[in-house]
Amino acid sequence: MSTVRPQRSQARRGSNVRELRPARPPAAPAFTLDRPDWAYVAALVGLISVGMIMVYSTTAVEGLSALVRMGIWLAIGIPGMLVATRLPMGFWRTISRGLLIVCFVALASLLLKSHNPLAVEVNGAYRWLRIPGLTQVIQPSELSKLAFILFASQLLDRRGQKMDTRQWLTFLGVLGALAGVIYKEPDLGTAMVLGGTAFCMLVAGGVRWGTLFKGLLVVAVLVGALAWNTDHQRERLLSWWNPWSEEHRQEGGYQTVMSMSAMTRGGLFGAGLGRSTYKLQDRLPEAETDFIFAVVAEELGMLRAMGVLGLFALLAWRGYKIAARAPDRYSALVATGITSWVAVQSCLNVAVVTGTVPNTGVPLPFISSGGSSLTALMISTGIVVGISRRRPVREEAER
Repeated sequence: MSTVRPQRSQARRGSNVRELRPARPPAAPAFTLDRPDWAYVAALVGLISVGMIMVYSTTAVEGLSALVRMGIWLAIGIPGMLVATRLPMGFWRTISRGLLIVCFVALASLLLKSHNPLAVEVNGAYRWLRIPGLTQVIQPSELSKLAFILFASQLLDRRGQKMDTRQWLTFLGVLGALAGVIYKEPDLGTAMVLGGTAFCMLVAGGVRWGTLFKGLLVVAVLVGALAWNTDHQRERLLSWWNPWSEEHRQEGGYQTVMSMSAMTRGGLFGAGLGRSTYKLQDRLPEAETDFIFAVVAEELGMLRAMGVLGLFALLAWRGYKIAARAPDRYSALVATGITSWVAVQSCLNVAVVTGTVPNTGVPLPFISSGGSSLTALMISTGIVVGISRRRPVREEAER
């Protein structure tokens, strides 16, 4: 006589458990889309416009090649910026690791200059890679700033001020690796900008001040030791200390002397747009890039030059305001990092031009003639504009 076994309840079968559970309602969005921060956009447009005018004014005697090159990269940067304003922050989370690896490989390839046919040398430095089939070059260190900001924001978003030893080692290891290969190009200025940006992000991430002070002290000693033990960096330090001396005036201190002289000639109201004499015949080296602020002060005067600095101050103020109002911690950290990048680099450039700090060779954001640097900045600030459009959902609306 056969026995009939009772069938197992489908509720007990692991394969059918999901079918019996009610579907979860979709999660409510954490933000609503609103208008962008128009003050931030206005400051951005103003800086780019001033940059195009001053690059044309500085290089017009040599032809339109610099302006055309900047226009080409601007034509790439504008669509990139518009796309960046609309991409979700989840996209930047997803690509952060991959982008960081690509940037590090590109930077490391510059160290193999003798075996890298794409490496481009300018004034003894290998900072650029040639784009195959095109005449344009890219500077991987510019995109690496954005890559680091995205990666560091993700790391700080997970741990914040409770970062354990492994997280600290990851953060410092990535920062040290990027800054190390950039320094070896050599490009101490960009490495300093990266370090300053990282410091600002740690402050925004809530890391204790005692920990930050100790780390800053160690980094300052390390950078000072590296600079003093490198021949050309030591020469820059000595030239900065007394650029007007007979020993340094025609060598390491030449750019500083010419920069100060150009700003002095401009006075309060300037010599007039296009009437700079220090830009002629390479009298002021790197006049359209690292020292373009000296030409701004000479042609437009110190009052209008202060207005340009006011645009940077407005951009920084609204950028940090956007970070404070961001709908989530990750967006706030990304906005803080990008804003700090622009603020630190612009302050460092102006400090060099005015002789406040030694020459570090960093361009003035949006103003200096540049290619990939302009495009990277526009895409990055486009992310900040996108964050400004996202408003946190109010508690009353969530109920």
